[in-house]
Amino acid sequence: MLAPATNDLLDYRSLFEHAGVGLLELTFDGHIRRINPDGAAFFGFSVEALTGRSVLDLTYPDDVPRTLDALQHVIAATVPLVVLEKRYIRADGEIVWSRSRVSLLPQCTGPAISMVAVIADITELKRAQQALETLNLSLQATLEGGLLGLGIALEARDLETSGHTLRVMQFSMQLGQALGLDPVQLTELKHGASLHDLGKLTIPDTVLLKPSRLNAEEWATMQTHAHNGHKIASRIPTLSRAAMDVIRHHHERWDGTGYPDRLAGSAIPLLARIFAVCDVYDALTSERPYKQAWTHEAALSELRAQSARQFDPQIVVAFLALFDADPSDVGPSDTIARG
Repeated sequence: MLAPATNDLLDYRSLFEHAGVGLLELTFDGHIRRINPDGAAFFGFSVEALTGRSVLDLTYPDDVPRTLDALQHVIAATVPLVVLEKRYIRADGEIVWSRSRVSLLPQCTGPAISMVAVIADITELKRAQQALETLNLSLQATLEGGLLGLGIALEARDLETSGHTLRVMQFSMQLGQALGLDPVQLTELKHGASLHDLGKLTIPDTVLLKPSRLNAEEWATMQTHAHNGHKIASRIPTLSRAAMDVIRHHHERWDGTGYPDRLAGSAIPLLARIFAVCDVYDALTSERPYKQAWTHEAALSELRAQSARQFDPQIVVAFLALFDADPSDVGPSDTIARG
């Protein structure tokens, strides 16, 4: 009859051999002391071929630094366990993904002299994630192309200078980056810029295309385009709230005299404040049915003059810095472009 200790040893050996995941004992320099059949199958080698080999030799080159860093944390006992997602190169050259859990392997007596790694194959999961990311990028590109196409189509009806939508998008991206917006905010700003004048679809040609100054009634009609554009945009399910804020609030003024909601100061959404400066600059420097194009210098002077009145002062400074302009130079303050 086998002694209890012998039975326990056989049980642990059977557990090691049939764990269903890769089990490895690693030396502190990363060499494989022991590996079970499931681990060997993951790498595509035999147990004998892997024993004594460095795990770093099997690691995808770009993931070696992260692997070394993780192992050092385990060896130094700064953490009890590290979880690491990384790539390996199989015997047949295929790149596979694993989620590894690495910790010190306790000894019966004395300090640990090796590590244990539990490796789960997550290759199919990673491939599915990558396929979803590719699909998401494709859908994002399709959405942005559709939004930009609609914005450009609006230019034709409004008789704005060709390229207005693209220019204000580019200015907005540059200014947003200068102000430290994150990638999500930049995307929201881009979407809002694409459709900023969507509501002009609801403005009659007699008002939108009038080559002279609007009367009070016509001006009230023109101002409805911000609210109407927001209402139309709300039917686009993938458009974010921040993008819709650009559409609704890009005609608000820092001093609270804008429209449609007479918001003031920082109550105006940040992306709308950013876009407003870019939109007005391009409107001023473009020829419209009711005005001649301003010079670059005159337009910048107008932005300076409207700082803390129409525009957020910090955003004006950042916009002027894009042109290496002197923000202290104050120019004329005439009525700015329509709508």
